Amino acid sequence: LCILEEGKHEMKYIKDDRLGKNISKIGLGAARFGTNLSEKEAFQLLDIFSSCGGTLIDTARSYSPWKPDSRGNSEKCIGKWMEINNKRGKMVLVTKGGIRGEHGEIIDASKTNLINELDESLEALRTNYIDIYLLHKDDTERTVEEIIETMQFIKEKAKATRIGIANMEYNRFRKAVLYAINNHLEVPSVLQTWWSLAEYKKEMWNDTTTTHMDSSMYHFLKENNMICMAYTSQCKGYFQKMVLKGEKAIDSFLKMRIETKRNIKKAEYIKQYCCANDIHPTAFVNGYITSNQLEGVALVSCSTEKQLLNVMENSNYILPQKVIEEIDGI
Repeated sequence: LCILEEGKHEMKYIKDDRLGKNISKIGLGAARFGTNLSEKEAFQLLDIFSSCGGTLIDTARSYSPWKPDSRGNSEKCIGKWMEINNKRGKMVLVTKGGIRGEHGEIIDASKTNLINELDESLEALRTNYIDIYLLHKDDTERTVEEIIETMQFIKEKAKATRIGIANMEYNRFRKAVLYAINNHLEVPSVLQTWWSLAEYKKEMWNDTTTTHMDSSMYHFLKENNMICMAYTSQCKGYFQKMVLKGEKAIDSFLKMRIETKRNIKKAEYIKQYCCANDIHPTAFVNGYITSNQLEGVALVSCSTEKQLLNVMENSNYILPQKVIEEIDGI
C-alpha cells in the first residue's frame, strides 16, 4: 500500500493493487441514506463526494435499523445511484453483514445468515461483486476459527478483493488473523472501529457490541500493514465547534458524550495550531486519520451538503507526524 498525492487540493488515496482502484482516505458513511436522508438528498451527497475525488462508500445490510421498514434502504440508494451514473467500476464499495432482524438487534455470523444477507446486498446494490466485505459485529458466541472459515466462503461468493471485521476486540481479532495465516486462508486485512483524535468516554460508545481503538490494536494493525476504517472520525464535530465557536457551541448531549479534560486541552492545542498554520480545524481532524502512520480511512457521515463540502475541501492536509504524536501525548 502507498499513498498517492493527486494534487494540492485533491483527495489522498491508498493505492491498492489488489483492488485495481485507489481507496480515498475519506470514506462516505451511508447509514442515513434512505431514512434520515431522502433518496434525493443521498444522491446529492454522493454526487459531491464523487466529484471531489471520493471513492470509498461504506454501507451495511442492516442500515438503517432505527427506522421501521428501512432495512437495506442505504444499499438500495447507493445501488440506484451507481447504476444511473455508471459509477460502479469507479467506487470502492464496502458493505457489512451479520446483523439480522428488522431493527438490527441480533448479531448472527452463521454461514446461513451471511449468505442470505449477501444475496440481499448484491441485489440491493445492483452489482455482482463487493470490493471489501466486512463482518458488521463480532459474534462472540462463535469461535474466531468458525468466523474465519465462514468468511472464506463469503469472500468467494461476494467476489470480494478484501475481507475484514468491524467491532472485534483486539485479542479475538489477533487470534482470527493468526488462524488465517497459519491455515493459508484469506486474512482479514481491514478493521472498522471507533477511532479519532478524541479521548472516548463510556457514554460516547455506550454499546458493548462496538469497539474503539486501543494501543494494542493500533500497533497490531500498523505492524501487519492493515487498513483501519475509522468511524466517528470527526468526533461528532466537537473539535470544530470548540475551535470556531468555543465551549458555548457544545450542546449538553455532545458534552455528556465527549467532553473530558484531555479533550478540552486537545481543542486548545488544535486551535493554536490551526491559527498558526492558517488551516480549518476539519483539516486537522481529517489529517489525524489520513496522515497517520497506521493506514487510515476517515469515515464521515454527513447530513448536509455544507458539512460534506467542508470535509472534502479539507481532505488533503498532511498533518506532521510530530503533531500527531504531540496530540496523542496530551
